[in-house]
Amino acid sequence: MKEEVVLITGAGRGIGKAIAELFAEKGYAVALVSRTLIDVEAGASRIVNNGGTARAFVCDVGSSQQVERLISEVNQSLGPISILINNAGVAPSAKIETTTDEMWEKAMATNVSGAFFLSRAVVPGMRSLGRGQILSLASTAALRGYAYTTAYTASKHALLGLTRALAVELEKHKIAVNALCPGFVRTDIVLESVKNIVARTGKSAEEAERDLAKLNEGGKLIEPEAVAWLALQVVQWPQFQTGKAVLMDGTLID
Repeated sequence: MKEEVVLITGAGRGIGKAIAELFAEKGYAVALVSRTLIDVEAGASRIVNNGGTARAFVCDVGSSQQVERLISEVNQSLGPISILINNAGVAPSAKIETTTDEMWEKAMATNVSGAFFLSRAVVPGMRSLGRGQILSLASTAALRGYAYTTAYTASKHALLGLTRALAVELEKHKIAVNALCPGFVRTDIVLESVKNIVARTGKSAEEAERDLAKLNEGGKLIEPEAVAWLALQVVQWPQFQTGKAVLMDGTLID
């Protein structure tokens, strides 16, 4: 069977890197996307050296022009995209009164507009294929609020709203649209949050990490590989399911 092409944004590190490696291991052709080529070149080379199919691409997902160019390049080099994983994201942390316009706009551009631009760009090709999947990395912040994360939490709520709207619109075309909602994952974003807590409260890094971990079910930080495994389960669901928010324990929320 010809390899299915999966496009993963934010694929240079953390969750995106783990997803790219797992999907390549399972036989998918992987397009690794990041704003900086150096972040994804090494990952693509590692996958190819291990016998997989991968290409590295540069794109700022907050730019609709760059997204359109990206989709054209992926189609030409790997083939039609059947799976889109919107993983690129930023997580500014600040009190509401110190949340700047730039912080707000960057969170919305990356976390919401990027997912919108990419989804809009891949849908025509998926319609032609007669199937497709769009999976976005949301967060438990899409389902509840967290202090000092106004821009991030608002953007993840918006991302879940985008997911639900697209699911209804695209279901008749056999394009499934879902969102993963993990808690705090051991990524650079969470490590930056730890630094912010240390600076704001004077706690040690270990104490700050424990505080974040307590907000997760089980009281531990989630590893990126666990999120990647769940992403694979979602795209391989034996029955067509769409419009779900998927928690780490597999709970589905309509």
